[in-house]
Amino acid sequence: MERPKEKLFIMLIFLVLPFLSMAQKQITGVVKNAANGEPIEGVSVLKNRVPITATNANGEFQFSANLNDSISFTAIGYTPISQVVDARNILEILLYEDGSKIDEVTVVAFGTQKKTSVVGAITTVKASDLKVSASNLTSSFAGKIPGVISYQTSGEPGADNAQFFIRGVTTFGYQTSPLILIDGFEATTDNLARLQPDDIESFSILKDASATVLYGARGANGIIMVTTKSGREGPVSLNARIDVNTAMPTKMIDMIDGVQYMQLYNQAQLTRDPILGSYYTQQKIQSTIDGENPMIFPNIDWYNTLFNPSTTNTKANVNLSGGGQVATYYVSTGFDKETGLLKVDNRNNFNNNIDINRLFIRSNVIFKLTKTTTLDTRIQGRFERYTGPFESASNIFRMTMNSNPVDFPAVYEPDAANEFTEHVLFGNTFVTGSLKSNPYAEMVRGFEDRNESSIVAQATLSQDLAFLTEGLKIQGRASVSTWSKYSSRRTYSPFYYDLENYNQITGEYKLYPLNPTSGQAYLGNVLPGRDATGHYYFEARLNWNRKFGLHSLGAMTVGMMEEKLLTAGNSGNIYETLPEKNMGNSGRLTYDYDNRYFLEASYGYNGSEKFTGEKRYGFFPSIGVSWLMSNEKFFEPLKPAISSLKLRGTWGLVGNDAIAGREGRFFYLSDISMGGGLYRWGTSFMNSYNGYSVNRYANPDITWEQSEKWNLGFEMNFMNESLKLVGDFFKDVRSKIYMNRENFPASAGLEASVSGNVGKASSQGFDGSLDYMKNFNENLWFSARANFTYATNKLLELDERDYPDQYLKRRGHNLNQQWGLLAERLFVDEAEILNSPRQDFGEYMAGDIKYKDINGDGIINSNDRIPMGFPTVPEIQYGFGMSVGYKSFDFSFFLQGNSNVSFFINATSESNLSSGAFGIAPFANRRNALSMIADDYWSETDPNVHAFWPRLSTEPINNNVQQSSWWMREGSFLRLKSLEIGFSPKNLKRFGLNKGSRIYFSGENMFVTSPFKLWDPEMGRNGLGYPPNKRFNVGIQLVY
Repeated sequence: MERPKEKLFIMLIFLVLPFLSMAQKQITGVVKNAANGEPIEGVSVLKNRVPITATNANGEFQFSANLNDSISFTAIGYTPISQVVDARNILEILLYEDGSKIDEVTVVAFGTQKKTSVVGAITTVKASDLKVSASNLTSSFAGKIPGVISYQTSGEPGADNAQFFIRGVTTFGYQTSPLILIDGFEATTDNLARLQPDDIESFSILKDASATVLYGARGANGIIMVTTKSGREGPVSLNARIDVNTAMPTKMIDMIDGVQYMQLYNQAQLTRDPILGSYYTQQKIQSTIDGENPMIFPNIDWYNTLFNPSTTNTKANVNLSGGGQVATYYVSTGFDKETGLLKVDNRNNFNNNIDINRLFIRSNVIFKLTKTTTLDTRIQGRFERYTGPFESASNIFRMTMNSNPVDFPAVYEPDAANEFTEHVLFGNTFVTGSLKSNPYAEMVRGFEDRNESSIVAQATLSQDLAFLTEGLKIQGRASVSTWSKYSSRRTYSPFYYDLENYNQITGEYKLYPLNPTSGQAYLGNVLPGRDATGHYYFEARLNWNRKFGLHSLGAMTVGMMEEKLLTAGNSGNIYETLPEKNMGNSGRLTYDYDNRYFLEASYGYNGSEKFTGEKRYGFFPSIGVSWLMSNEKFFEPLKPAISSLKLRGTWGLVGNDAIAGREGRFFYLSDISMGGGLYRWGTSFMNSYNGYSVNRYANPDITWEQSEKWNLGFEMNFMNESLKLVGDFFKDVRSKIYMNRENFPASAGLEASVSGNVGKASSQGFDGSLDYMKNFNENLWFSARANFTYATNKLLELDERDYPDQYLKRRGHNLNQQWGLLAERLFVDEAEILNSPRQDFGEYMAGDIKYKDINGDGIINSNDRIPMGFPTVPEIQYGFGMSVGYKSFDFSFFLQGNSNVSFFINATSESNLSSGAFGIAPFANRRNALSMIADDYWSETDPNVHAFWPRLSTEPINNNVQQSSWWMREGSFLRLKSLEIGFSPKNLKRFGLNKGSRIYFSGENMFVTSPFKLWDPEMGRNGLGYPPNKRFNVGIQLVY
């Protein structure tokens, strides 16, 4: 009997054990700050993702749990931590700061503030919103930042910076771009463009006077402020990202083929002067149609000959962060490899395509010298190696317009006489006594090798002076940057050949050299280039913040000194080579009552070496107030619908001393050079001395350009903070704009032009954003964002010529307004020409453009130009997008558009490589022709008086290329800026990977819709250049 009882007892034990394991146990413990060991109050404790308790004032907690339950500890400002319940009954939990504060903060001038207390117009952008597959950060701005107008006119690697303005263009002076600050130190557009998005902690736009006045001489055009990441106490964290993208033009211009070119060229010659007959014979046209020997009857598609349809680029970033109680660190390195679309000739021993390799290094280390003293050191380096064509890639794109498909092939195959010739036989021909441009030869004739480096080093020493008085801190900062660029360009002079004669039956042909004595088959000597700058900046700052019951006070004062140097030794202008110096003092006083009423007063007192006497220093004040209405008692009933509401307003003056180029500084000094006309004297006037040339007259009255800024804004949150609406109405009156004076008569005897602070302009508008974020459950989330910016301006005062007609004056019009003739249609016949006002632009006939006589004087000339269309800079820019995530998958897209923008097509035959100005006029000097012209032009058989192109011609017709409404086009568009699909695998812990690891596919600039169809509308007038890129990207991000 005993043995069955033992068996029964053992069975009972096994049955009871699972229940015993499920029995709850009491767990107690404390949560501490890992940085200083202090207890943390209010930490949420979750059991199996369900909140069960929170820590008390001593950081202590107590709860019941089962073995193997999942326990999580979360607090705002700290990285969450999770543990599994084990045999321990007492726990000590250490939480590490994650950088966010208990109150959400915003980066402001010289510091940070609670978001609720910010009075100025400041927009903060998530760094994740700026991540693009392109290697240029500025390409991500358009439509994503309310208050910023941005557009990109070129996709050439290394020369693809977007143009951007804060609240539009507000001045017609020298400097219109905003101040860029990276970690508080002034940076160039290139430095911003090449900044790695993974290194960005915060990205803020300071727009109104309250936000910008503290930077005085540098802040009138707004400020872009970027703060890079810092390390935080905790274990080492490693992040790695790699992207591989395929880039291709968003849109290529369509050109006509060789057969159509010859037919239209003949027609263009005959329609103007039938006596001349056809230039291209029917036999050549037919042989080209039949595809006979391409050396004799070429039919070149220059785009396909010069450019690849796509190219592949790579970018990567790896960063480490962490630290302890002595120091924290953030170290990163990045690499970009960009290539262009140009083809490479295998016969060359060099690479003429664009090939850019960039290396980035960043080291941000914060040393905690004592409990109250920190030393923040930041070192950043960018090193770039560029190889590319001798001519810019954009100009090579434009050159395709200068050569037609049929005059010569890109390269001739050797004839009998050149069978053993070692150099390349480039095709060419003479037109009007000079050689044409062979785009292929220009592309492969040489190369440029360029090395560029930029190094920035900063050190900030901060001391807490609470032992003197609570809330007092002092900070000193020193920053230095050096930038240098060294280039070497080498080229050879191509040997050009043309067809002398041929045998169409046998296909044999004979070439003759066009430049046998001036060609050079080998690379010549190096053409060196160098440029270098240095920038030194010093800052001392004193901050004080104190709370007295319901009252909060804050004060800040800062002194600044900076010096900019040209260190390359290239310039011979003494004004340009002298150091450029600025200094100033700024301050801010803030007051907050019960987190409801806020007051902020600021000033900037700045000195500039560019002015003299009492003009040298400028004082620029600002004041702002805000009301957090939702914190009032009467607002409580509205909170279920409107969770928060804030109203704010600011006014201030901001100065700008960047009113002329570096060589044009020191306005109070004259600029006189030796030379000029001879001074003769004596009885025979045979004696002479060299004279002097006056380049500029001294003017001690030149002073600061001044910006008076007004801003009224609101911030509203709905649906328990799920929906956020922010809007700002603004006005900026810019006065004392430096400009040339045009109303000095020649009889005054002045040798140089006279300038003064006589311009005045105003700008106004609205910018805003709407954000929605909703987590439906732990598996599904959704977010949406819309941005809108409207910024317009007009000229109020300027010194301009006293035109006889009011419509010729710029006053009262937009700064970027264009003038042109009003085109009615094309002339029908000669009778209409005889009965119309005379057009004073050379010869014209039926089928040419007819203009309207605006002033009614019977002659149409430049006095009949009127303002037309929208400005060349968009007045409206907007963007909207959505993101959705379900379990491990996420999907997002973003659309961006421009509106209220116009441009004029360049209808001339201009081919200016230095300025990049190329026109689309066909056939002049046997240029190429766009398909659009071949599809829609006036002819005797189809006299469409509203055709796209007037009557054809083989020579430029000055009457038809005038800037007029005939060539004005609307540049508005809507673009799918980005599209992304991502997958974040779960359960990666076994591979050492943490949350945030992700694989994604993205597309950029995937399509655009616009009323303008010839080329990408964002290029505006620059349509023949290197087009913006469409990209398809695959990337992976790993978090360890």
